[in-house]
Amino acid sequence: MSCNTTNHEFDAQTKKINQFLQKVDHKIVVMSGKGGVGKSTVATNLAVFLSNQGYQVGLLDVDVHGPSIAGLLGLTGFKLNFSGNLIQPYHYTDKLKVVSIQGLLEQPDDPLIWRGPVKIGIIRQFLADVNWGPLDFLIIDSPPGTGDEPLTVAQTVTGCQAVIVTTPQEIALADVRKSIQFCRKVNMPVLGLIENMSGFVCPTCGSLHAIFKSGGGEKTASASSIPFLGRLPIDPGVVTAGDAGQAIDSLTTHTKEEMQHVVDQMLQQLPNKQKGADVTMKIAIPLAGGKLCTHFGHCEQFAIVTVENGKIAKQETLTPPPHAPGVIPNWVADQGCTDILVGGMGEAAQAILQERGIKVTCGAPSDTPENLVALYLRGELIDSGNACGHDHDDHHGHGCGGH
Repeated sequence: MSCNTTNHEFDAQTKKINQFLQKVDHKIVVMSGKGGVGKSTVATNLAVFLSNQGYQVGLLDVDVHGPSIAGLLGLTGFKLNFSGNLIQPYHYTDKLKVVSIQGLLEQPDDPLIWRGPVKIGIIRQFLADVNWGPLDFLIIDSPPGTGDEPLTVAQTVTGCQAVIVTTPQEIALADVRKSIQFCRKVNMPVLGLIENMSGFVCPTCGSLHAIFKSGGGEKTASASSIPFLGRLPIDPGVVTAGDAGQAIDSLTTHTKEEMQHVVDQMLQQLPNKQKGADVTMKIAIPLAGGKLCTHFGHCEQFAIVTVENGKIAKQETLTPPPHAPGVIPNWVADQGCTDILVGGMGEAAQAILQERGIKVTCGAPSDTPENLVALYLRGELIDSGNACGHDHDDHHGHGCGGH
């Protein structure tokens, strides 16, 4: 196979990945700096609890060396099927689809002895070649640490946000701080931190006992200026349920209530998150001559389009402040915008907007705000992921989408 063919296939796969991701409202990777903190249990139950609330959820296990999701949901031994060129996910319920490398193994206990490029390839395949359909949430269970798998997710899943899991011990918290710094280096917003194994639920009386010094997770979150989503105890019922392939929504303990609290706290960090509620978006579009301006940092005006329940409710035209590094992205955020459509944008500007919870879509054509918003709402504006190489707030036509 020639190098050009390889590049062509990679680009074609990237296009398929981006087409899928456009149909996913929220992409969340569950990470931990350290193994053994219950990350997979948290990821599984986030997916189950969200699906129980009526959301359409996909759960993707990219922990290729230690996949746990299939076992936690009672899917061990079931093979993933193919229909044409597409992998068919497990349908755990009508609202929850699941994919794990476990479903491709000949024997459940077979090890995968893979180096980085093969792992990257299978993660991309699980995004490009799985019949996921439209999703409200894609929950991705990543292995511990900051290696190939979380880096591939960060670089491939545009708009992804992280939920980080820790335990109360300082040795775990030290690794969690590395995970937080990893997220910042790859410009991936952190939705929040969960402290797992915080206290012990007595199997006899059901009382919660503080057997560890707690509060370290909350202090770490506060020191890092990220939300603290809550605590989950050590509960023998969770172990029993997991070994039996059952989620903790089947429990009648304190843990189920705490998990629901974590989910509620996470939803509060997300815009447009309430199922069935009127969804409001404020979409910013840089303008020149009434159409999208490809020079983001030097545009004449911004269209601010308010969308309520899928329809344009209001459109304003505002003049931005004078161009200077960091000024215009923060100004856009200060207008209460949830989304921005641009031709291209420097990495520094993208990082500021993403840190402030704004979804950035690059590669938009030069068209009127009304036409661009209509395309965007129909899911037909594909984020090129094409950031400019300049480390400031505009681009000058160098390799950015939209030209």
